[in-house]
Parts: sequence; structure tokens; C-alpha cells
Amino acid sequence: MKKQKVEIMPEVASTTVIGKGIKLEAAKFTGSDTVIINGTYLGDIDLDGFLKIGETGSVIGNIRAKQIEIAGKTKGVVICDATVYLTATAYVEGGIATQILKTDEGARINGQCRMVNDQTETMSLELSEIEGKLNFDFSTLGDALIPDKGLPTVF
Repeated sequence: MKKQKVEIMPEVASTTVIGKGIKLEAAKFTGSDTVIINGTYLGDIDLDGFLKIGETGSVIGNIRAKQIEIAGKTKGVVICDATVYLTATAYVEGGIATQILKTDEGARINGQCRMVNDQTETMSLELSEIEGKLNFDFSTLGDALIPDKGLPTVF
């Protein structure tokens, strides 16, 4: 039986791509379109659109987006309004708060996951509230985890 591939990336007019050889450090990345990260990003992400972290991508920081697909590595809180999809190569360290979580066999989560919906709570919770509810010590994330070359050594 052939394995069916899950696709959650919506069709959009514009896409921002952070390439494989790029390391970007910022306090916060915001926007409303699609963002694909194949390089390294240090900082928080707050999108009203779709976020894809490719197999070569890594993010250290808190993430909030409407739809998220992770094939690479993340460290921090992942908050999603709809669906988080973890491919077989995904590694998430921290916490996930989402309405729907889809995973391929082999995806790894080191932390906690909280399923939320309109009946239990709204997705407009502040990040600090989500961190507290996930019961994860976010002081361990640090801010100098990515070396000048390669992926984070903490993964």
C-alpha cells in the first residue's frame, strides 16, 4: 500500500523563502503570506499565513501561524490556529498548542502538546499563558544555540 502524502500548504500570491545557506537573526518576523524556511532563523515568528520549515530548516524561537508544516527542527513554543503537520524528519523541542496535529511516522516531539479548540479556549491566548499551560521550562532555550555553521548543536 502506497503511503499518502499530506499537503496543507495553501495556494497564495506571494511566498518568502529563507534559503538553505542563510542564517537570519531577528527579534520578530511578522506577516500574512506564506513563509518557507530552509535555512536557520533565530527569533519569534508571528504569521497570519502558512509557515513551512523545510528539512534543512531550523527555528529557535516561538512560532505562531495559521497553518504550520515542520520537516526540520524547532525549539520553542509552536502555536497554530488550525493544523500543525510534522513530517517524518521533524523535530520539535518545546511545546505545541494547536487545534489539529498531523504527524508522519518518525516525527519527534520533546515537550508537551496541548489540543485547543473553541470550546476549551481561544487561540488568542498570550504566549506566556500558553507557556504556563504547557508546563515547560522555557528558560532552557537560551539565545546562543546555533553555531556559525550548520544546524543547532542542541538537536
